[in-house]
Amino acid sequence: MRGTIKKEGTSWFVLYDTGKDPVTGKRKQKKKRGFKTKKEAEKFLSEKLNSINNGTYFEPKDITLNEYLNYWVDNYARLNLAPRTLEHYNYIITQHLKPTLGKIKISNLQPFHLQEYYTQKLETGKIEGGGLSAQSVKHHHRLISKVLKDAVKWQFISRNVAEAVSPPKTKKVEMQTWDNERVKTFLDASQSSVYYSIYLTAIYTGMRRGEVLGLRWQDVDLENNVIYVRQSLQEVKKVGLTFKEPKSGKGRSITITTTLSKELKKIYKVQLEDKLLLGKEYHDLDLVFAQKNGKPIQPTEMARNYRKLVESSGLPYIRFHDLRHTHATLMLQQGVHPKVVSERLGHSSIGITMDTYTHVLPNMQKEAAQQFDQLIK
Repeated sequence: MRGTIKKEGTSWFVLYDTGKDPVTGKRKQKKKRGFKTKKEAEKFLSEKLNSINNGTYFEPKDITLNEYLNYWVDNYARLNLAPRTLEHYNYIITQHLKPTLGKIKISNLQPFHLQEYYTQKLETGKIEGGGLSAQSVKHHHRLISKVLKDAVKWQFISRNVAEAVSPPKTKKVEMQTWDNERVKTFLDASQSSVYYSIYLTAIYTGMRRGEVLGLRWQDVDLENNVIYVRQSLQEVKKVGLTFKEPKSGKGRSITITTTLSKELKKIYKVQLEDKLLLGKEYHDLDLVFAQKNGKPIQPTEMARNYRKLVESSGLPYIRFHDLRHTHATLMLQQGVHPKVVSERLGHSSIGITMDTYTHVLPNMQKEAAQQFDQLIK
């Protein structure tokens, strides 16, 4: 008999054969205790015997979550994640997951462990005191889900318990953008800034900050007024400034206006002069937006300048990233098809664009209805 069920005090246990040890040739048996009813034990035994017969049985690894997280970082994260993403995940793992859940055997991890973890993080999760935001805890949940999904794939465990747990609900933050008059005010106020051309590019293209700062001349076609987004600049602690592929993982093209094209031509001319002046001291990385010596622009320095400009101009403050949202909102308000806006922003689907900019759609529908009314009349 390949499996037996017996009572032990008030609970039941299961004993079953898993086959022969390939080295010793001896029969291997597994024992599972703690079933409250005989029916639960029978169900468990049936599932195990079926998996053994089908050749899908494996023994969960007898390691702690701590040990598995180290394995995951070394064998997956370091090889597949962008430096900044790896840095962020490492922080969550070392500062949160390991101290709270690390000692639990990965095979013993249960949904209630994660549910209690989320509750605790919402209440007292901050290192300096206080609770984490629901959005932050949701990031933890996504990481845990990914980590355990890989554990199932690599046969460390038989199921992903994160699938049985719901992360806290997050409130949708209202998007902050400028209208066309405020955009003009900001551009007028920033004309004397060394970063003016960067602000202009962000507003006129909807590119992310890293994409603008990582733009190369080889990716700019001034004859046809097209920019190709193929790399992004990012700042990583202990590493410095690095380049990576765009967030979507693939490049995209953005048609630019004559105004922006003229500005880029001015920059190109100034850079040629800088190269001649500095000679070998010029660090030629082919960057469109660079320091006078050719090195990449420090994102944090530019961010400080941006904040000062917004404050001095008297405009309501919006983040640099909101210039991207401003670009998309203004285009949609002008009647540009959402598919075109989606392609300019580099969204993987038009659905993301529609979901992100739902605040624009009611007015667009109103205008469309009025235009239809005029057409019929």
